[in-house]
Amino acid sequence: MKRLIVRKDSAYRQVEFARRKSVDLGGVRTWMVSREDLILSKLLWARDAKSELQMRDVQALLEDSVDQAYLNEWVLKLAVDQMLAAVQK
Repeated sequence: MKRLIVRKDSAYRQVEFARRKSVDLGGVRTWMVSREDLILSKLLWARDAKSELQMRDVQALLEDSVDQAYLNEWVLKLAVDQMLAAVQK
């Protein structure tokens, strides 16, 4: 099954798209969003949907190494910096 996901036209979504990585999943070549961009997307989703599940996902994603400078830049621009700080306590 193939899926098509339309990229939104915001500055962040353009950067997110440019940072995607080509990966091999069981012999199938596909594109995957970076860990940092997944964190940012989940923070946005949690903010808009008041989703505790997304916040738990962010906490789990932060257990591995991340580009903290990139996250710090975008959480401010996307106004989710307080949410990230709360998860990192």
